[in-house]
Amino acid sequence: MPRFHIPADDAQGPLVVGIDIGSGGTRAAVYDVSGREVGKRNHKEEHGFTVRDDGTSTIDADQIVSEIRIALGEVLEEKLPGEVKVIGFDTFASSLVAVDASGRAITPCITYADTRCHAQVAELSSRLDVDALHERTGARLHSSYTAPRLAWLRETQPDVFARTERFMALGEYVAFKLLGTPALGTASAAWSGMIDRRTGEYVPELLEAVGVDASTMGPPLDPDEALPVAGTPLAKDFPKLAGAVWLPVIGDGLAANLGIGALGPGTWGISTATSGAIRQLLDTEIASLPSGLWAYRVDARRTLVGSAMSDCGRVLDWCRNELDIPFDIGQTDTYPLFSAPPSSGTPLVIPFLSGERGTKWRGGSRAIFANVGASTTAEDMLRGALEGVALSFLRIADQMREAGGEPERIVLSGGMTGAIPGWLHLLADALGSPIDHVAVSRSTMRGSAVMALEQAAPDVPVAEVPVLTRIDPVAEHADYYRERLERFEKLADLA
Repeated sequence: MPRFHIPADDAQGPLVVGIDIGSGGTRAAVYDVSGREVGKRNHKEEHGFTVRDDGTSTIDADQIVSEIRIALGEVLEEKLPGEVKVIGFDTFASSLVAVDASGRAITPCITYADTRCHAQVAELSSRLDVDALHERTGARLHSSYTAPRLAWLRETQPDVFARTERFMALGEYVAFKLLGTPALGTASAAWSGMIDRRTGEYVPELLEAVGVDASTMGPPLDPDEALPVAGTPLAKDFPKLAGAVWLPVIGDGLAANLGIGALGPGTWGISTATSGAIRQLLDTEIASLPSGLWAYRVDARRTLVGSAMSDCGRVLDWCRNELDIPFDIGQTDTYPLFSAPPSSGTPLVIPFLSGERGTKWRGGSRAIFANVGASTTAEDMLRGALEGVALSFLRIADQMREAGGEPERIVLSGGMTGAIPGWLHLLADALGSPIDHVAVSRSTMRGSAVMALEQAAPDVPVAEVPVLTRIDPVAEHADYYRERLERFEKLADLA
């Protein structure tokens, strides 16, 4: 992977600090005005979620606060080549912490992966107009979002619900503990699924449906409503940050796009990790939101629109573990397999190993392998499975084009593609567009820094992310994928 940091002696101010809270750890790093890491001033504190068979997925919010302090201590220990002006901050999206009147967290942080509110999703869906809410909030009623979680908490832990003074997102709670003031970014509030994507205000019908008052929810703050660090506990502990401002928290999806260079309306950002997503920052009104997309307000002029799938790299992992392929997929040149012309004999695969998110949000769907015969090989199954992933992206892309038009550029990153870059031939052919496979370490954290640089140096463009390879589509393959998509949709309805 190309080096994408700058020696401290070459760094140009202003400096910013990026903080990223992911599912696997807490990271911090220092960046210069180009958006590149300064030297090797980055640090990670590893953590994991507490998970149980009942759908629990939580983490201690105060543990995260401690990890941020440790990470900041490490990256700020040495002399910096300039003054830190802004702190950018992202967390995994859609989180919930109940806080009492004394400012103490009385629940762990409930993460996006917690599914204990499935019953409340169904109950709310029976009482509310889900299509109208989707159009208004940009989010589906789903267990990943905040409204069903609030209903679940009220029903299953009424004593905790009654003692709650404020329901906070994780990033809001962190700001409360480090600065003394809770700061909820609009881009994080939008990921709750409870604010109007056009006005940035909480939707009264949702608040009423789950039994909470707007005063218990943090007001959304745009990026230009940053909090000064001076005079806060954070400034006392880290004097190097005393002259900086703290940007209200954003979600990791937005940060991921910014980090890989998908900065404006002309560019799609594609993630290919365990899950997958296509995202685009739009600065125009989406008059009618396609049913398979979400749209999260970022600020008064921008919206992050896109959709996601649960199974991307997970499909590759399944193939590695379950198919008797006579070679190591990650260590063998798979370009010949994936760049070969398509064949009607390839299995048609619906790759919903973990249920369907975008575009139809059917959590109970499961994978299907069709067109499998006695002569089908393990390699055929592998190609079919990854064609299925490409078709999952295509069905999202079709709705993306409906919302924002044809992209001028597509940039892509992620561990799956890093492991088998040859599969991009399938994706480029399916989408009918060139794809730039880019490379930048810790891209989500870099995205939080890029957001910070919008405030610290709004007129200075950040450095271009290095492109590893560009894959052009083969126009003659478009009809194959269109025909496959039609069959895919019919089969997926049965999954």
